[in-house]
Amino acid sequence: MQKGSATLFLLVGLVIAVSIGIFSFRLLKLPIPSSLPVPQVSQAPAKTSIPDPKILTYANQALGFEFEYPKDFSVKEDSEEQFNKRGNGDFRKNFKGYVGYEPAEVLGAVVVLEKEENYGTNPFALWVFDNPENLTTDGWFDKYWYYPFLWGVFDYTSKGHIALDQEATISGKMAKYKIVSYQPGSPKFIYISKDKKMYLFRAIGEVGEKILSSFKFLNNLEDNGFICPKTGWENCMPILTPEAQKQCSKEAIEWKEANCPNFQGVAQ
Repeated sequence: MQKGSATLFLLVGLVIAVSIGIFSFRLLKLPIPSSLPVPQVSQAPAKTSIPDPKILTYANQALGFEFEYPKDFSVKEDSEEQFNKRGNGDFRKNFKGYVGYEPAEVLGAVVVLEKEENYGTNPFALWVFDNPENLTTDGWFDKYWYYPFLWGVFDYTSKGHIALDQEATISGKMAKYKIVSYQPGSPKFIYISKDKKMYLFRAIGEVGEKILSSFKFLNNLEDNGFICPKTGWENCMPILTPEAQKQCSKEAIEWKEANCPNFQGVAQ
């Protein structure tokens, strides 16, 4: 081997050795982390059950029922007097003049209205009548039709097309109904007979059906035996019967003041 070649190999080897030494020294100077970083994991908040703020509940303690309705709607108590004003007539008088007898006594009525307050096509209405004879739903329809909304059809052929022809269960009670498609909104008229009262529902559209499906009777209201006076006045004249004494007791009067919408006071 020539002397020049040997010298060249020595120089290359020296350069490689120096490079390795410098690289190793730099590695030794690098800081060593004490621990590896822990990745952060975000967790979704737990879901909780929250009542729907868009749904309200209306309860009528005097007539013994409740139902749910949308917050954007309103509930108002109705009456024959107000119904007559809206229709510009006396429908009870007209009914008697046409049929020969008066319609049943109205104990109370409730309507659910949109902002426009259109009583003709409002989604839900409920009228409660006194039913002292405890008539069936079919017997009631034969006598009163769907007073005050629809009545006065006499012959069987004409009357038959609006007669109750379907059944349903509402709040555990058997109901019969008819959809009258030729009236605005195709209203569904439903009857329920309960505790010598007749409940007439009129439901229109999807909102009306939802309200109807939420309807419940408040059966516990009858446990105390207190009764709302039909005239609004409780007759507490002297020489009272045991039942009258009960209805005139302090507890009974307080209950009526809180639960009877038309309660006027005590007549003595």
